[in-house]
Amino acid sequence: MKISPYLLLPGLLLAGAAMATPATEQESLALLLRQFDQLNATLQRAQRQASLTAGSRFFFDYPQAHADIRAMRTGVEHYLSPSRAQPRTVLPLMGLYRQEQAP
Repeated sequence: MKISPYLLLPGLLLAGAAMATPATEQESLALLLRQFDQLNATLQRAQRQASLTAGSRFFFDYPQAHADIRAMRTGVEHYLSPSRAQPRTVLPLMGLYRQEQAP
């Protein structure tokens, strides 16, 4: 049985769209923010599943991992939406440029 190439075209287009990469820096950084959300959710799930045994020597520092993700998120958000500079006070112009004496 031969498959028509016209039937394959929608599948190829959907597959291409799924693998499309962000076109701009802002889109890439917005994707990174969504990935931070997913990372936080994964960390929370792992933290709930963590077994704290009395004899364990090492433990994963979940609060520090969350703090680091928050710090990275804040940096990306500040880059994507920088605060606007406050308007400066405009000094009045004198308008008189003729002097009676040389400076």
